[in-house]
Amino acid sequence: MHFLLLGASGRSGKLVIEEALERGHTITALVRNTSSIPVKKGVTIVQGTPLQKEDITKAFEATPTPPTAVLTTLSSVRTSDNPFAAPVSPPRMMADANSNVIAVMKQYGVHKIVIMQAFGTGDSRKNLFWPMQMIMKHSGMNRSMQDHDITDKEVKESGVTSVMARPAMLNDGEKMPLKFWGNTGRGSGMMPSVSRKSVAAFLLDALEKDTWDGTTPVISN
Repeated sequence: MHFLLLGASGRSGKLVIEEALERGHTITALVRNTSSIPVKKGVTIVQGTPLQKEDITKAFEATPTPPTAVLTTLSSVRTSDNPFAAPVSPPRMMADANSNVIAVMKQYGVHKIVIMQAFGTGDSRKNLFWPMQMIMKHSGMNRSMQDHDITDKEVKESGVTSVMARPAMLNDGEKMPLKFWGNTGRGSGMMPSVSRKSVAAFLLDALEKDTWDGTTPVISN
């Protein structure tokens, strides 16, 4: 499979590239800074931003055969990983990026997108451990979660086939078997977590198979 990857320069995006190449896929990566990811066989690097439809179109046309699906690991940026750090990204960064890419997908007859979101998005928030709900509401994470919520709503209304994964708290551990908590995370416990490598593997599974099409699975290790 050849797919377009948005968010390739982030920690999760780089792991998606590694996992995808191991599985024999090829990738077009749209990145602001072309030096942010290493040059590898099977990866076509295109300079640009998903906030501009013209750049997404350029990415679709960068290879003789356009991508047949899209995978995005985009996330809002704060000044640090501290949940109370100030947000840097625009309020609708993820929503606008996904809206743009879906518009271009439709032009090229591409029907499937897999999006990495977060446990706490939309109707899963009520099943978060309540202190985490408070942190998300009253910290720099609030803008990001609002952006995730808008993305969730707009992608569902777009008419494309989507899988919007909702991983629990991310860590840098090794790839491990996943636990699935439905679309809303009910029963997942107080502080579930999941490794980025496990999430990368699941995102590729969701891209390759139709098992999770139309779902928002909450996942943890």
